Amino acid sequence: MRKGTCLFLVLLFLSTCAPKGEVPERVMEDGVELVFNRLEPYTIKGKPSPFFLQKEFSIDTENDKIAETGLTDIGLNFDVDPDGNIFLVGYENTEGMIFEFDNKGNFVHSFGRKGRGPGELQGRNYMSLFLTVDQNKDIAVSDFGNKMVVFNRDGQVIDEKKIDSGTICTVPLTNGNFLSYISMMDGRSEYINQNPLALFDNQFEEIKELDKQMIPNPIVGKRLKGSYHVLSWSVSESKIFSGFQERGYEIYVYDFDGNLVQKIKKEFKPVPVPEDFKTQFMEQFNAPIFDDIRNKIYFPDAMPPFHALFSDDEERLFVMTYEVGENPGEFMYDIFNPDGVCIGRKSLKIFHDESGLYAKMQNGRFYCINEKDSGYKELIVSKIVWE
Repeated sequence: MRKGTCLFLVLLFLSTCAPKGEVPERVMEDGVELVFNRLEPYTIKGKPSPFFLQKEFSIDTENDKIAETGLTDIGLNFDVDPDGNIFLVGYENTEGMIFEFDNKGNFVHSFGRKGRGPGELQGRNYMSLFLTVDQNKDIAVSDFGNKMVVFNRDGQVIDEKKIDSGTICTVPLTNGNFLSYISMMDGRSEYINQNPLALFDNQFEEIKELDKQMIPNPIVGKRLKGSYHVLSWSVSESKIFSGFQERGYEIYVYDFDGNLVQKIKKEFKPVPVPEDFKTQFMEQFNAPIFDDIRNKIYFPDAMPPFHALFSDDEERLFVMTYEVGENPGEFMYDIFNPDGVCIGRKSLKIFHDESGLYAKMQNGRFYCINEKDSGYKELIVSKIVWE
């Protein structure tokens, strides 16, 4: 307690005495650098921060030509290789659920047959397949609670590994380790879900737990906070970023060996909980069986400090806040450079849900999933122009 109080006083002193707009405060906490950003972004001399987007093309499932490929809906996970080739998941195409498009948006082929046999994927729902393009340009697909299958560029199976039944997704890292996000449920515990983000070696032996999503048990607890308790994480070239809403505006930064190398903190504007959020949240408890739970729910004065995050191939970090953006459907994003300094803010429209958001920045391009007014999804590809 004394240590935490001292750290708070140091940060308070620095935030009130340091010259505004120059550099964020940096202190060491248990050997880990803590970067404390104030409310407004910092200007780094000689470094671009604002950017604008020039749309190049979209892969639109409402387009008949795209539908003819078998892609009639877009799963929320996707990836892009260093050459700009795009890999999407389409669950309804049982002959090939993984779709490749080139860097101009032209369809190449599909692969990954649905099934229970060797090299096949179950793909039980729209979030059950998680694909990653690894350093060899192979496509690793983790099938929730089943296995991870690695395909080469021709769609041929080159490896298959069994994963734990609770593993939501697994990402291969460049040093041979794996990062896994795991579902762990306990209906008798104070927290019905304790979902760790953990590091594993190449034999899938756990090395270290990096973070954990804690979801309160609505049956055991006396009160239930109206929040989704989102744990959001992202993998860049050499870093793992992780943020848990209930921890406040604090992002953990790890290397691929599981060493905590930095914590990023930032001041933020509290956003009152919108009425439509309350309505949407309560809808999941409409059935009479949830009467007792519904009576326990309360909403705090403000939303969490952020919703979700993603990183780019230059190790910048983009954090979605709940501040409404400049145009309908947009929200404000804080942009951090590789040193953990907030260098700008941008209003962006990215499809998101209670699990997170779905976007990537790579190869000088911005890739994001958008849900159209018609209900169809599209992947939009835009060129990034830094100013």
